[in-house]
Amino acid sequence: MKGFPNYHQPDSKDCGPTCLKIIAKHFGKTLSLPKLRQLSETHREGSSLLAISTAAEQLGFRTLGVKLNTIKLAEAPLPCILHWNNNHFVVLYKITSKAGIFNAKKRGNDKTYYISDPAVGLITYNETEFLKFWIGNNATTETEEGIALLLEPTPKFYQ
Repeated sequence: MKGFPNYHQPDSKDCGPTCLKIIAKHFGKTLSLPKLRQLSETHREGSSLLAISTAAEQLGFRTLGVKLNTIKLAEAPLPCILHWNNNHFVVLYKITSKAGIFNAKKRGNDKTYYISDPAVGLITYNETEFLKFWIGNNATTETEEGIALLLEPTPKFYQ
């Protein structure tokens, strides 16, 4: 996945619509941020995950908001949008394991999480760092869950 898209959010409130822009670009469509702001009802505090999900569905994605642990996350379709550090949204686009990409479902701190962060750029995290930002400081692989928005393009997206 060399060259996964990343766009910089122009304002702190724009992380949600910028994540949609990143995912749309990954699937081959370039969308304007003003349109995405409008669709995701972005206001002073940003966008809610529900508004981002509704906007994505209007664009032609099938969406599902979920709470899950890293074991289930490794089985989820990527890219997806994650609720990050309690006040931000990022795109998770790949998970690898030192034992190989197909063993990413196993537990352990040998995983690398690939993030397209509208505030930072393309960045990677080990599992400890990832859990801290996704779930919180006291997170463990098995007991804690984070929030994700799973997206899948439908034929409507490509029209």
